[in-house]
Amino acid sequence: MKRIIVIILLSVQSFAYGQYHVNLNDKVVIGTHTNLETYFFMERLCVQHINNFVFDLKDASYSHQPIVDFAFKRFKPFVNTALVTKTSALLKRLRDSLYDNGPLLNYLVNQKAFPASGPAFAGMMAENNKLDNTKLFAEITDSLRSFYVQAKVSGFLKENAAFYGGAIKEVQKDVDLPAFAGLEKWFGQQFPQYRLYLCPSMPITAGEDSYRGFGARIASPKGLIPVMIMSTDRVLPAQSPLTAYRHFGYDNPVITQMLTKHEMAHTFVNPLLDKYAKEIARDTALFTRALSAVQSPNYINNWQICVIEHLVRLSEIRVAVAMGDIKMADKLRKIHIGEYKCILLPLLEKHIIAYERNRKSYPRFKAYLPELLAYMHTLTPQVVNKQVELYKNYAD
Repeated sequence: MKRIIVIILLSVQSFAYGQYHVNLNDKVVIGTHTNLETYFFMERLCVQHINNFVFDLKDASYSHQPIVDFAFKRFKPFVNTALVTKTSALLKRLRDSLYDNGPLLNYLVNQKAFPASGPAFAGMMAENNKLDNTKLFAEITDSLRSFYVQAKVSGFLKENAAFYGGAIKEVQKDVDLPAFAGLEKWFGQQFPQYRLYLCPSMPITAGEDSYRGFGARIASPKGLIPVMIMSTDRVLPAQSPLTAYRHFGYDNPVITQMLTKHEMAHTFVNPLLDKYAKEIARDTALFTRALSAVQSPNYINNWQICVIEHLVRLSEIRVAVAMGDIKMADKLRKIHIGEYKCILLPLLEKHIIAYERNRKSYPRFKAYLPELLAYMHTLTPQVVNKQVELYKNYAD
């Protein structure tokens, strides 16, 4: 077992924009980020004052997440310090205004890794953070940087390098690398890099299906870099000490592939649809009661989200087809139509053939999108309801 730990330590390197990383190829990187780990160590302390933030609950046990549990024990002596009390007030403002820490996480990955200060790429932050909360984000980041130094967070991270390395190894084996190139080819768009940040410090309530993935973007001189921030997705039985663990909470191929393919597809789709918000809004009547009833259990609660999810899932299916993986395409149909009730996919698949067969006229998905949205505009509530009836039991 000692030999395994040594191999992990040698294969995981420290790097300028985070804590540890492994290059899977010239574009895809798996790693951890010092700023994110520091934030969640601090958030757990702050929740003792403000009771909750996202899935971080004051009185909940996180013994199923070793880093969350052991880090809290390590840093608990700081819970009533002036620094933590001040940061608690800042996080409460953030929670009460945005109800989420996602935008802050996006800000943090655009900063240099602690203890350094300033944007990761000079002059790029303003482009990627056009939010009224930027000043608040900066204040929180300053507090986190101070905490990193005062609490000697670097010591905790270094002591547990084997755990972080083990987590990276678990994800590394399950990443579908060809899918990234497949997405780029199908959309006709490329990004300079893709980063997968594992965040075992992110609190998630106990449960076999409990996990969280958040998509962020780093503004770089070469263009936006899509980032997927991933919590643990496996419940682990409590052990002690932390060095005793031989499983690290990420050995879940289904979730890894879903987060690295589905969520990365959002990176291609969402910015394009943002430009058509008004056009999409005119068709809200298509989000009928019948459609809402089958989709709301999956948190698809309005027409805007419905359109986004349909186009993302459409791209997943068609990328699988383009890569010759018909078995995977059929599997995705069962998931996306049967489980997630994206019942317009059969119609959209028929329509998207025109894009796939005429790439000279439509070299990028961006060029064909207006036609696809125009087609969706021709649908009626009656057509939508008919699709619900046809496919509501698709997976059965």
